[in-house]
Amino acid sequence: MQSTRFTTLFSRTAAAAAGRQSMQRSLTVPITRPVVIRTFTSATDTPPAITVSKDENSPEVAIVTLHQSAFSHETAKLFLKEWKAMEQDQSIRAAMLKSDLKSIFCAGIDFQEFLKGPESFASYWRTIRHVFDAIYSSRLNTAASMHGHSLGLGCVLGMACHDRFMMGAVPKPGTIGLNEVAVGVPVPHWLAELFASITSRRSAERFLPLGRILSVQEANSIQLVDKIDFKSQQEMDEFVIRYLAGRSKSPRVAQAETMSVIRQSFLKMFRESEEYDIQNITKYVSEPEAQTILKEQVAKLASKSKK
Repeated sequence: MQSTRFTTLFSRTAAAAAGRQSMQRSLTVPITRPVVIRTFTSATDTPPAITVSKDENSPEVAIVTLHQSAFSHETAKLFLKEWKAMEQDQSIRAAMLKSDLKSIFCAGIDFQEFLKGPESFASYWRTIRHVFDAIYSSRLNTAASMHGHSLGLGCVLGMACHDRFMMGAVPKPGTIGLNEVAVGVPVPHWLAELFASITSRRSAERFLPLGRILSVQEANSIQLVDKIDFKSQQEMDEFVIRYLAGRSKSPRVAQAETMSVIRQSFLKMFRESEEYDIQNITKYVSEPEAQTILKEQVAKLASKSKK
């Protein structure tokens, strides 16, 4: 397949005004080969929360796999460690973020982290911000292959990537959205701005104040998700790897610098507001209303786990 078909995907130029339909047609490519994974992190009988692999046929594409549904502080620290190690490997040009969990990409923040007290949560939120920063500022071409529910932080991890893909043609497709308000926590300023820039300000106004979780079709209609016509996770993963391999055919330095320029204004605002953001969200998480709702959510989860 010619590299130009990949490098022109998702172009936001005037030529793209001809319509989103042409984009969807250019994204629909046949499955031509199986994917074989070669792990280059240490293998154990019980896999850690995060593992990083390489595609054998496209070794320039790394595959970052989540093995836990919710992000604890330790999971976030491990993610940062693995991501930084991957960034230092100059043979890698792209990264696909996925999970091996049944029907879940990422269920978001571990609710227990909300209940450990202000100081603990502030430290945790700082680490979460660093996880987002590592993905969003990466030199790599990044895409999320989100085979299942992508709630809260799951949605954030997807939005940190350049592209997002979900399955919409399966019997029980996943859902995606920022559900912070539903658990009594306001959406941070930077996150609301990012959602609005990816979708539209009108979409942000419609969905974020309600903590709305969107169907795959709804997410695709507002461009939160780029492509949804996959019948299986394997088909989607194979497509994403080929797509990332195609993007990575562009000259390395020029591409990385251009991606940096596009994202630098948002990153500047994001980084400069770190202390305010941490103090602000910690204050709201500590409010009695939020703590009550969060404890109810923890109790519901505990009840489900016993059934």
